[in-house]
Amino acid sequence: MGEIDFGELQEVLDEMLGGVVNFQDMAEKGASGESIFSWSSLAEAFQKLLFRELLEQKQLWVHILILAVAAAVLIHFADVFQNKNVSQISFCMIYMILFLILIASFRSSLQVAEHVLGAMRSFMTALAPAYFLAMMLTSYTMSAGVYYEFILLLVSALQRFLELFVLPCVEIYVLLVLANHLSKEARLGRFAELMELLVGWSLKAALAIVMGFHMIQGMISPAADAFRAMSVSRGLQMVPGVGDVSGSVTDMVLGSAMLIKNGVGAAALAALILLCMVPLVKLGIIMAVYYLLAAVLQPVSDERITGCLAGMACGMRLLFQTVFTVLVLFLLTVALATMMTGR
Repeated sequence: MGEIDFGELQEVLDEMLGGVVNFQDMAEKGASGESIFSWSSLAEAFQKLLFRELLEQKQLWVHILILAVAAAVLIHFADVFQNKNVSQISFCMIYMILFLILIASFRSSLQVAEHVLGAMRSFMTALAPAYFLAMMLTSYTMSAGVYYEFILLLVSALQRFLELFVLPCVEIYVLLVLANHLSKEARLGRFAELMELLVGWSLKAALAIVMGFHMIQGMISPAADAFRAMSVSRGLQMVPGVGDVSGSVTDMVLGSAMLIKNGVGAAALAALILLCMVPLVKLGIIMAVYYLLAAVLQPVSDERITGCLAGMACGMRLLFQTVFTVLVLFLLTVALATMMTGR
């Protein structure tokens, strides 16, 4: 384990998590079969994070409730005004204030998603040299080269794909939803549905491509490397006099290297989960509250207000889905690479 340099990888984790995680310690615990982190402490941290995020978002929800109730009052008591245009203008003013609040909330959530996506890309880029060096020590040299190139390609392609297509589509979707509910005639609803469909199917296609690569590659490179390692071990055992000892030493060295590689892989999975836990909880809470507000306000408020809140909830769901899908892609890449080269 000491021959593998985790310096760059630890620097990335220190920058993202504030120095609370020691990657080498997690890898050593994983290689020795110990638990990488305490599940009870993780559950306690999750509970604290949940309550903290609820309190941080309280002021936003109060503002939205006040604006929704004010809009409902204007609409339901429009007969009081001699000129009904007064109530409509007042509603539009309230809606524009709500529009600005929701846009600010979405921009903040978008920055959270962009930050965690960048953190995962930086982590995977720093992980690749250390992890595939450990894989090469297990004699899986061909697999290490193939998976190394694939991870670099995956990180680069995902960065382009998310920055140029997925996140702009989510942003366009939210803007279309907010603009669509400004008037009673829904003129942009189908366009917003198209954006939502494009994001969903794009993420599913990315997941299918990664899974397809692992299914195909898992049948070729690991088998060839395993056959070569077995041939070397059997060849040493055929040497007269010292064959059995040489074969046993080779098997022991390869087995130790396999434990190190699996420990690094397990630590990488744990680090990825820790990197994404806070942003996913934040996005999940905001999404759930928007859905809750839309459901609670529907009996009393205008349908344009509740439709706007439901659309914002869907936009947050798309952000959550994007971050979660990228996390699953990286988890699958590390986990399947570890499993395929562990036989």
